[in-house]
Amino acid sequence: MAVPFSVIAKKLKMEGPKLRRELKKLDIESLDSKADFFQKEMAQKIIQNLLPKEKTIKPVESEEDEDKNLKEKTDKKDQIELPVTIAVKDLAGKLQLPVTDLLKKLLQEGISANLNQSLDYDTASVIASDLGKETIQADEEAGQIVDNDEEGELRPPVVVVMGHVDHGKTSLLDYIRKTKVMSGESGGITQHIGAYQAEVKSDNQMRKITFIDTPGHEAFSRLRSLGAKVTDLAILVVAADDSVKPQTREAIDHAKLSGVPIIVAINKIDKPGADIEKVKKDLAEIGLMPEEWGGTTPMAPISSKTGEGIDELLEVVLLTADLSDIKARETGLGEGIIVEANVVAGQGPVSTVINKKGKFEKGDYVVAGGAWGRIKGLKNHLGEDKKEILPSEPAVILGFKKLPIPGQKVQAVENEKEAKNLAEKWDREEREKNFAQSLFSTMKNQKVLPIVVKADAQGSLESLNASLEKLSSSELKIKIIHSGVGNISESDIYLALSASALVVGFKVKPDLAAKKLAEQRKIKIFTYDVIYDLLGEVEKIAKGLSEPKIVEKELGRGTVLKIFKDGENKIIGIKLVDGVFKVGDKIKIKREKVIGKGEITSLKVYAKAVEKVDKKGEEFGAGFTSKTTLKEKDILIAYKIEEELL
Repeated sequence: MAVPFSVIAKKLKMEGPKLRRELKKLDIESLDSKADFFQKEMAQKIIQNLLPKEKTIKPVESEEDEDKNLKEKTDKKDQIELPVTIAVKDLAGKLQLPVTDLLKKLLQEGISANLNQSLDYDTASVIASDLGKETIQADEEAGQIVDNDEEGELRPPVVVVMGHVDHGKTSLLDYIRKTKVMSGESGGITQHIGAYQAEVKSDNQMRKITFIDTPGHEAFSRLRSLGAKVTDLAILVVAADDSVKPQTREAIDHAKLSGVPIIVAINKIDKPGADIEKVKKDLAEIGLMPEEWGGTTPMAPISSKTGEGIDELLEVVLLTADLSDIKARETGLGEGIIVEANVVAGQGPVSTVINKKGKFEKGDYVVAGGAWGRIKGLKNHLGEDKKEILPSEPAVILGFKKLPIPGQKVQAVENEKEAKNLAEKWDREEREKNFAQSLFSTMKNQKVLPIVVKADAQGSLESLNASLEKLSSSELKIKIIHSGVGNISESDIYLALSASALVVGFKVKPDLAAKKLAEQRKIKIFTYDVIYDLLGEVEKIAKGLSEPKIVEKELGRGTVLKIFKDGENKIIGIKLVDGVFKVGDKIKIKREKVIGKGEITSLKVYAKAVEKVDKKGEEFGAGFTSKTTLKEKDILIAYKIEEELL
C-alpha cells in the first residue's frame, strides 16, 4: 500500500519544503518521484524518525541535582489541559489572552473563526504552542462527542462528497455504492437513508468507509450550522474537462471552515478535452496545492463512469484516516449526529443517525434537541434489522415522538425521565433564544465582521470586495469568507450561520429556499442595487459593532398589591399590568420617579412555583430582593440592558 507525501506531511505537521529537506538528509526517495508516494513501512519509518523526541530527565544523584531538576521543571513552558474540542472564547481563557488577540492569531494562521466556534485539539494545541504553552489532552467533557478516543478502537472514516454541479458527485457515490456495498439478504440498498457504508479491500483485508449520501456542500453545511462535526474527510470532485467553477470555490470554503482534510478527485478523465494539469494549476491558485508540487492536498484522477482510479482514491481516504488515528469507544451509551429526518406513513418519525461513539441498542431512550423517544427499531442502509449500531455506522432509528432536526447531536440516556428532562430543557432554552441578537453579539465580541458577498457579475463582485475590505479599521476587520456571482442561495445562508456572518447582495436576490431559511433562522439579508448604499449599510453595521449603543429594554410592568414580608428579602403580591415577569429579572421601583432597584428571586401563582408570569391582569406572589422600602401601589418595571448593534 502506498502513502502520499501529503499525508506524511500532515501527520508530522510539517510544511512540504521542510519535509523534503529532512528526507534528503535521511537519503530517502519516494517510489515515484513524480507522484510522491512511499511504501507504508517506509512512511511509518519516516514518521517515527521525524516526530519530535520526548526529552529525558537524568537520574537524581544528590539534593543539589534534585533542586536543579526542580528548577528545570519550573522553568519549562506553562502547561494547559485542553479537551478534544474547545470554543475559541474558552481557549482564550485558558491562554489568559484577550479573545480579540486570539482571533487575530487564528486569522494569521488562515482560520476564520468566531468566539463560539469550536477548534479541535490538534489546532488548539498548535496555536497554544505558538503562544508559549504546552498542552495535554483532557478527558472528554460531558455532552461532547469525541471523534478520537485514545482508549477506543479504530473506526471507519466518515466522508462527504462535494463539488460543482454536474462534475460527478452523485455518479461517484453511485459507482461506489454499486460496486463496494455488499448485497446482503435484502439484495442491496432498498431505501435512501442519507448515508451508507462501503467495503474496500486494503492490505488484504476488508475495511469500511461511511459516505454521507447527500452530495453537496449545502447538505454538509446544513449539518454544520448546528455545530455538528459529522465528517472526518471531504472528497472534492472537480471535472477534468471543466476545472474550477463557482460551486467548487464554495465547496472549498465550506470544507476549510469546518477544518476537515480535503482529498481532490479529478473526475471525467475519460472525456475528450480532459486536462488534469490545468485542474491542478487552477486549484493551486485558490489554495489547494497538489502534493506532487510540494503541497499537502492529495489529488486522484478518476472516472466515475468507467471506475478508473476509484480504488486508488479510496486507498488515499483510508491512508489519510489511518494517519489521523480516528478512534472511538465501542462500549457505553451511544452518541451520534442526526443526518436526515422525515415522517413515514405507518412508522411515524424516522431519523437517520451516524453513530460517533459508544453504541445505540434497540430499547435505548434517546434525545436529540427537543425530540426524545425510545428506540423501537434500528435498520441499516440495506434495510436489515439491527440490534445495535457501532461507531461510524449509519442507521435508521424508529421511536422518536417528534422529528429531530438534522445536524443535532443525538445521545442515548439511562431512562425516560432523563430523556424527557433534557428535551424539555432544550425546548425552554430554544424558546428564549434570539438568533439575530446572538449572531450580532458574536460579531461584536470577536472584532471581526465575516461577510458572505454575492453580486450579479464578476466585475461588480471584485469592485465590491475591494471596497468592503477598505472598510476595515483598527477596531474591526472586515473578513470576506465567501464571494460569488449569482443569486443568494440556501448554501450561502448555511455558510453564514456556520461563521456568524452577514449576507450582502448587489443586484441579486435570495432564492426561495434561501429566503425561507433566513426567515426561520433570523438571518438578515442585505441587498442593494446601488453599491454606495450597500457599502453605507455595512459601514453602519461595522460602526455599531465597534461602538455599540447601550439601551434599556422594558420587559414588563406590575403594581405592588400587598407586602407580606419586608426587609431586604421581601415577599410581595403583584398584579401584572403588561408584558412578562420572570425569575431573575432586574426590577426598577417607581413612585413618581424611580426610587430604587431590585431583583425577582421567585414567582408563585396560586401557591405553585412558576418561572414566569405573562397573563395580563394576573395576581401573583414574588420573592423580591431590594434595599428600598416598598409601598402598596408602587410600580415595578422589569428590564434588561442591551447593546444596540444596528
